[in-house]
Amino acid sequence: MQRDVILSAVYPARIKAIKALLRIAQGDYPHAAELTTASSELDQASLSYGRASTAVAYAGLAGLLRIVSTLVEWRGAVLDAAPDADRFARSARERYRQWNKEYGDKEPTKALASASRNIAGLQSLEDVERLCSMIAAVPLPVGVFAEPKGIVRITRSESETKSAPTELSVAFLKFNIDGIAVSELHHLTPNEVHDLEIEVRVSRWPDDAEQLRLSPVTIEPRATYSFPDFVFNRPTGQPPFVLVDRGRALLKVAQGLQARPFEFKYAAEFLPTRAEQPVSVVGHRTLLIEGLDLQANPITGYPNVDRKIVQIRDELRQRGSALGSDLGDLLKIVSALSNMAGRAVQDAEFDGVWSEAEFQDYVRKELRRRPEIGVELDEHAHASGGITDLSFHGIAIELKAQSKRTMSLEDCQQYVEQTTSYVAAKGKNCGVLCVLDCSPKTSAPQPVDAGIGILEKSTSPGHVVIVAVLVQGNLRRPSSL
Repeated sequence: MQRDVILSAVYPARIKAIKALLRIAQGDYPHAAELTTASSELDQASLSYGRASTAVAYAGLAGLLRIVSTLVEWRGAVLDAAPDADRFARSARERYRQWNKEYGDKEPTKALASASRNIAGLQSLEDVERLCSMIAAVPLPVGVFAEPKGIVRITRSESETKSAPTELSVAFLKFNIDGIAVSELHHLTPNEVHDLEIEVRVSRWPDDAEQLRLSPVTIEPRATYSFPDFVFNRPTGQPPFVLVDRGRALLKVAQGLQARPFEFKYAAEFLPTRAEQPVSVVGHRTLLIEGLDLQANPITGYPNVDRKIVQIRDELRQRGSALGSDLGDLLKIVSALSNMAGRAVQDAEFDGVWSEAEFQDYVRKELRRRPEIGVELDEHAHASGGITDLSFHGIAIELKAQSKRTMSLEDCQQYVEQTTSYVAAKGKNCGVLCVLDCSPKTSAPQPVDAGIGILEKSTSPGHVVIVAVLVQGNLRRPSSL
């Protein structure tokens, strides 16, 4: 008889989740994206388990991590005095209500339900830390591999086999949107119909069930989306069954640059309702969908630059390098400077050689024209024994003018050390560097988005992230090249 093998390959996902919870319990909050990533890894790990009860336990923990990620965002909004910070707490309570409806009465997740029951009554950040400590302390079963194909188990009797049917489970194996596998965060263009394809594995089909229905569950307003239900009729053949279907998905409204993604989770139910219930549902079934419409609501007016800014935002969220309002302030500055960089190439606005003082005067006026920046822009603020060029809500903006040689984004690294000292003195972990390359040119300019990106400076104990914007000046006329 083939013996079960301990599924050690999934331990990293479990360990990452527990470590993140313990960090919060000790007052050291990771970024929300770190918890979302850990929950997705737990979802993926749950597909490998041979016992549905074990898979459900890990799926339940993954769901709680997503709720805790919202509580981490609540903490950041409260500390930053962001408007309507309690919307994150309300979201967490509503999502927990849905989680409890699905997992609260299931035997594998009863301990998790008991440890997390205080989510409904959270009042302070200390409550979040105690909650995470309790969830992290819940023991989870040791998983074993799903039984390999071709291995036949020897049972004592046929009657014993019939008395212990296979656990009823639905495993979400794959989501595809427009033929592309859905990642942790997927972008959809609003007001366009997209193909949504789903693949699930059903351990067995209940005798009195005629159909399996998969339905989207979300806290998003119904008027903002249209996602399909998937209905499968009873299949033929022997279990397990792998079922594939395709529907149409639509986001009816666009999101702002700083808005959180839409979140959808698919639930499973056999029909008619008198059929065997409940169903153990495992696997990656939570869709994080972003609906920026860069065509209808451009950021800078330059499509390639807009896409680069979205990439930078996603990377900063993933790293946790810019938290709460700092990320919004950083994006406002980078968007304004990136638009200026686009105009510099399109209209050759920076002709000839400029001094750093002239460049600073130009940039100050440019940023002050932005109503979302305006009076909040400070000039010559003192920091770290020096004087920053500009700053916005404490986000340092260092300006440089280079007239000796043609610059690339990588060449801007030489100015990161100075910018980092100003950032650290302001108690931040992110800042902006804007470099004007006004050296004599002998070739055509590089694409604007190639000069925009993230530069880093390692510090003790962490690191500082600098978003650099390279502005190309002193351009040659195309006819002279």
